[in-house]
Amino acid sequence: MSTSIADSSAHSRIKTFATEVDAPAFVVDERAVAAKLDLSDRLRGACGCSVLYTLKPLVFEFLLEIMKPRLEGFAASSLFEAKSARGVLGDSGSVHITTPGFRADEIAEIDQLCDYIAFNSLSQLDRFGGSLSSRSKTGLRINPQLALIADDRYNPCRKHSKLGAPLDELERELKTDPGLLNAIRGVHFHTNWDSQTYQPLLKTVRRIDRRLPGLIDRLEWFNLGGGYRLESPEGYGALAEAVSLLRDRGIDDVFIEPGTAFARELGFYVAEVIDLFASGGKTVAVLDTTINHFPECFEYQYKPVVLGDDDRESNEYVLAGSSCLAGDVFGRYRFAEPLGVGSRLVFPNAGSYSIVKSHMFNGINLPTIYSIADDDRLIERRRFTYHDFASRFGAAEPAQV
Repeated sequence: MSTSIADSSAHSRIKTFATEVDAPAFVVDERAVAAKLDLSDRLRGACGCSVLYTLKPLVFEFLLEIMKPRLEGFAASSLFEAKSARGVLGDSGSVHITTPGFRADEIAEIDQLCDYIAFNSLSQLDRFGGSLSSRSKTGLRINPQLALIADDRYNPCRKHSKLGAPLDELERELKTDPGLLNAIRGVHFHTNWDSQTYQPLLKTVRRIDRRLPGLIDRLEWFNLGGGYRLESPEGYGALAEAVSLLRDRGIDDVFIEPGTAFARELGFYVAEVIDLFASGGKTVAVLDTTINHFPECFEYQYKPVVLGDDDRESNEYVLAGSSCLAGDVFGRYRFAEPLGVGSRLVFPNAGSYSIVKSHMFNGINLPTIYSIADDDRLIERRRFTYHDFASRFGAAEPAQV
């Protein structure tokens, strides 16, 4: 059994609340949010950089409100995320954005919402950069062409990558057109995924500094992206060194924008067994949820953690979702006690890229959203209904049936 929630008291607390919600449910633990914010404070203090939260893995407004007082701002990947960020921040904090897909019909609104805009390519910088107001600090996302991830599904520096201006191209362009230096006020990169050490980040900053010294010396801001854990077994020494290198070159504003590092452990799913039957010598336990509420499990073929699963136990089940998709299967799990119809199962560490990617395939309802407040109050945040399903497909006022 493998889980990053190591504290048995945390397991006990989660199991207690799992009995109180209506399944299927997605629950955000505000104590876990506070613990992550404590880590971000420690990182900021050790390294001297500003910490943002990237909205893409989990974007509940109540969550952003909790984070708002203790972060420098939020990082968005689209107009809608930028609207969410600015709606929570108001006039305080900063909104950053980078995306491969800036649209001509959205750029003016993005300009009004965002303080830092990193264009994904030199062509977009040329097309849109000159039309922005002076309030926006424009920059460029760079592809450092330094692959840190073996799996190309996660690798921003893969061959023919869509993510950022390739370092080789930028180096050539700056030599032939030095005027580009005036258009780039900041640089953004994001090259890693779930790294437990900051050494690759330091290596990347050194590479950019070595290849683009004329650019680095003129920058106002630098965004180091995400892809790194908030905690590191090696500490923050490599990150602090990277920040110091940039500050020594005259860059005042250095940002880091963790997403999954914040979100993964903030939420857990609760599902209920609704049927049990034998199939090919195994017992299938059908749940009231679906792999479509955990889309990345199917996309990337990984087995999610379930509390109580232990390979040494004798009660084995194939946990399956309730959609018609044959591959709607979570995997094989073993438990100390037999499961029955009505048994509750808990999927911890489900905060990242679950709810934001969930959908209603087969018309299966989305989980009800709850949070656990600091004082242990269980708060229902959002309950989905047939109207949510029908209105998406054009029914202005769905029939009451």
